[in-house]
Formats: sequence, structure tokens, C-alpha cells
Amino acid sequence: GIKMIWLKSPTAKGKEFSWLTEQGSLTERLNKEFHDVEVDVIYEGKVSEEKSSYKREVIIKSHGQPMIFARTSLKDDDLNGTWSCVKKLGQQSLANILFKDTEIYRRSMLYQIIQPADALHLYLKSLDLVNQEIIWLRKSEWEKNGKTLSLIEVFLPNLFI
Repeated sequence: GIKMIWLKSPTAKGKEFSWLTEQGSLTERLNKEFHDVEVDVIYEGKVSEEKSSYKREVIIKSHGQPMIFARTSLKDDDLNGTWSCVKKLGQQSLANILFKDTEIYRRSMLYQIIQPADALHLYLKSLDLVNQEIIWLRKSEWEKNGKTLSLIEVFLPNLFI
């Protein structure tokens, strides 16, 4: 496939740009703008190809509509150590940890457009979250005591209707 290019700043405009570059919690912003937010955990556990890795996938909804898809990735050792708080989240948003623990900081944020042929796009389509739209995602790296958590957030079409 084509190697996707990560951008330091999204080339989106207006409302899209505003959401993509949101520095605070997306869950809180959804709650503020749509007055309803719900976190639906769709997968939590091992990454099949990499036995020593863990991932957690959620769909964040407002009024039943999927708005954001998010995937958290961690090494098993860190899940059982520094980042053990992730295991206790249940149906809560990861924001409850990231923005409330003073030992955690965001190391980087990058942006990318996903096309219908991309593996992630096909996966989201299989979950009925997208059709043929071109969608944006952002990837951030978070650090706690030298251990990294990786977070991908995909901005679904409903968000911009």
C-alpha cells in the first residue's frame, strides 16, 4: 500500500480543524457541544499479531451516533506496571486518566488522512462507522514515568454533519 504521511498540522478547515487540534479531552468537548456522551468499549485485550501488546478500542457516541473511534496501545509490561490505571477504566473515557494525572504528559501529536483503501478505514467500515468518506485521524504519544502510551483518535463523519 501507499505509505501514509503524518502531518504536524492538519490541512483541514473550520470545524474540522478545530476538532482535530483540540488540546483538551474530546469526550468533554462532545459533552459540552452535544450535551450527551457515551463510551462504548468494543475491544480490550491482546493485539493478535503481537503477543506482548495490549489494545483498547472504544467508540465515543453522542445521542447514539458514533462520533469518535479511539484505539489505545500499550506494551503488556507497562499495562501491568506504570499504566495499570488503564485496566480499571471500564466504560470510562481515557481522558479520565490522561488529563487528571499530573505525571502524564503528551509528548507528540500527528495527523493523517485515511482513504477508503487503508486497512484502518476497512476495519471502521466493517464496524459500520464509515462508508467511503475520507476521514482524519490523529495519533498522540503520552508519557508517564518514561513509559509510552499511544492513542489514535479517528474523527467520524457524524461529527461534522
